[in-house]
Amino acid sequence: MTTARKTWTNGSFPWLSEADGLPGVTPRTRVIIDNDFAGDPDDLFALAHHLLVEGTQVRGVVVSRLREDDPWNRTASSVRAGRERVETLLATMGVTGVELYDGDDRGFDTYDAPTAASRFIVDEALRDDDRPLFLVAGGSLGDVARAFKTEPAIADRLTLIWIGGGEHPGLAYVPEGGTDLEYNLALDPASASYVFNDTEARIWQIPRDVYRSATVSMPTIRRGCARAGAVGAYLLSELNQVREMVAGMAHPGATYVLGDQPLVLLSSLQTTFEPDAASSYYDVIPTPRIAPDGTYRYPQNTRPMRRYQRIDNRLLFDDMFDSLAVLS
Repeated sequence: MTTARKTWTNGSFPWLSEADGLPGVTPRTRVIIDNDFAGDPDDLFALAHHLLVEGTQVRGVVVSRLREDDPWNRTASSVRAGRERVETLLATMGVTGVELYDGDDRGFDTYDAPTAASRFIVDEALRDDDRPLFLVAGGSLGDVARAFKTEPAIADRLTLIWIGGGEHPGLAYVPEGGTDLEYNLALDPASASYVFNDTEARIWQIPRDVYRSATVSMPTIRRGCARAGAVGAYLLSELNQVREMVAGMAHPGATYVLGDQPLVLLSSLQTTFEPDAASSYYDVIPTPRIAPDGTYRYPQNTRPMRRYQRIDNRLLFDDMFDSLAVLS
């Protein structure tokens, strides 16, 4: 296995000059990354990017499940397979000091007790630290739901940013050939319903129509990965395996949706003053209920939720490829 030129510690950013790196200055935000790393490699792109963003501290990585019948799931344990892919990425990046926490291979409706992952989420949320904490989830919400069930008080201590859920009526349509039950929601419907319906979680939702807009041309991806040395080669090889799989049915096309990348944009590419992801657009609505069939119900007396409608792809992907290039 090829590794990056130098080993570096999570949060150290050794490629920055002393002035750029602002030595001794504490990162202003914290993130917990939660994803199903055995599936679509967009989550590996997002993890690599998150580890390279200055001003944000990655506190830990949660490895979540795939459904047993999911076509991406080709092993006895999707959590173990996902962990192995994360470990390969970290070794290729040369980064140390990234703590990994295993979720559970069962759905929330089958197993709702604490896991190593959910205990970590609770511990980090309750830790004595005034910096904003973002829990960024790009897959199912199983371990998120377990954390909220264990300790409901974490609702006041973190913001959940979730890639998931279908289109909202009146704003977008189900894509041609798409399923009514959006992929990440379908991974564990009971957990998503619990988080939306039965907790006070502060949610920023990125529904399917919005995360699908994180579309990048293959020439741009190839050129950006070529600038990133061994890390870029690894990420591109993972993506090419998907394209080869799709090619058994039809040409995979000229683009790829790196749909987990908005997690980095919204949590970590924020403005200096009045910190927020100012170049992306959202509205604030009462948190909808998720019905058993995955559709939304819209009561008016629930807590507010951000519903993102547009993301700043230019900022997002310029930053991602320029950040990856530092490891060449």
